[in-house]
Amino acid sequence: MQTVKIALIILVALFLQLVLSKYIGVCRYLDLTLLVTVYISLQRVPIKGMLTGLLAGLGDDAIRGGILGVSGFSMTLIGYIISVASVKLSLENRLARLGVVALASIANTLLFVGLYLVLEQNRIAGQILPFTNSWASLGRIIAYKAIADTLVAMVAFVILDRIFYEQATARRMAIKKRFYE
Repeated sequence: MQTVKIALIILVALFLQLVLSKYIGVCRYLDLTLLVTVYISLQRVPIKGMLTGLLAGLGDDAIRGGILGVSGFSMTLIGYIISVASVKLSLENRLARLGVVALASIANTLLFVGLYLVLEQNRIAGQILPFTNSWASLGRIIAYKAIADTLVAMVAFVILDRIFYEQATARRMAIKKRFYE
């Protein structure tokens, strides 16, 4: 049942990302599929975080165009790293989760741009990250994406906590048992 919920959440995130970025200019900096990947990765199951990142990234590649698999690879790596970090560290605090979102957004953007540069793709048709001649403009875009993702994560994580109520409760109990007993 949880797998079906994850798949549906990814589809909803892809749909909202497509619609919102088309009609609201500011939303082009938003990456809802990354937020879903981060949320699922914080559930302390590395394979689930990786598979969510893979599906979300491939879906993102499919709707945005460009090279298929670049977002899939970067989100898979992000999902794995966050899952492993959440096993080792207590990331249940809301402030810590927002910090993870900001770092994941920055890392995802850098991986995405880096992979395109390695693959010698100088221009991405219809993408948010045009390759400019200035590192400053790229830095601004990375900052805008990190801020947008972090702000939306405050609301999105509350909604996802309600959808995945059983997992959120079990996760909090495991943290309490591990760190406080």
